Amino acid sequence: MATGVPHRSEVTTEHRWDATSIFPSDEAWNTAIDGFSAELATFGALRGRLHEGPEVLLGALQQLDTLVQHVGHIYVYASLFHEVDTTDQDAKAKSDRAMGLFGQTMGTIAFVEPEMIAIGFPTLQQWMEQSPELAVYRHNVSELERRQAHVRSTEVEQVMGMVMDAFASATATHGILADADLRFDPARGIEGTEREITQGTIQLLLTDPDREVRRTAWEQYSDAHLATKNTMANVIATGVKQHVWQAQVRNYPSSLEAALSETNIPVEVFHQLIAT
Repeated sequence: MATGVPHRSEVTTEHRWDATSIFPSDEAWNTAIDGFSAELATFGALRGRLHEGPEVLLGALQQLDTLVQHVGHIYVYASLFHEVDTTDQDAKAKSDRAMGLFGQTMGTIAFVEPEMIAIGFPTLQQWMEQSPELAVYRHNVSELERRQAHVRSTEVEQVMGMVMDAFASATATHGILADADLRFDPARGIEGTEREITQGTIQLLLTDPDREVRRTAWEQYSDAHLATKNTMANVIATGVKQHVWQAQVRNYPSSLEAALSETNIPVEVFHQLIAT
């Protein structure tokens, strides 16, 4: 019999993620979502107003910080249930709802960067000199100036924000396949003892002192993936197409440059790293 991995219900409370540290209950989580929808509506009313002055811009950026924090709490709460058991459909529904809200958020806040670019960076610099509170966002403004050629109109940015939820499907499908549907035959030690393989135990098994455990763990893990290789390949191809589409919409010459631009890493650094 294989050495088993305990079900979450068998794990003591002190070794589980404590979702109640974010929201005490699902009811509180649902209430937060209702309140957040009202916050989004309030923030959306600022569209077209950022040029009115540094006070308006500062208020918008501060509200934006709060929005991001609140939707982050909502998403993390849901994900804590989904990540521990991807076969739990109630938890999946929570996660999908939170992801949908995140996409809605991105669509609502899409006007901020195009409107800041329209104000002009010399004016933004003057405003930051006048307002120490606004100057806190100096790095954000600097990064926006660097990326301005790749920021589209409010309408395009809104669409790109709204499709975020749908575009997450390829990654989500891979997660469900790998974490919920793949079945691994157990690894076996030199004395015939079986060890259960899961996504959470595979790295430990691959570094086990018993060479036979390492060999059989690798083979069984790989065989399970090979059994679904066509589905896996299609998921990867879908992800590649999405990255290419996003790079083209944002006027990047390649999806690699688009990905590296997020953290301001030159393409030359990437290629030098690979070559080295």
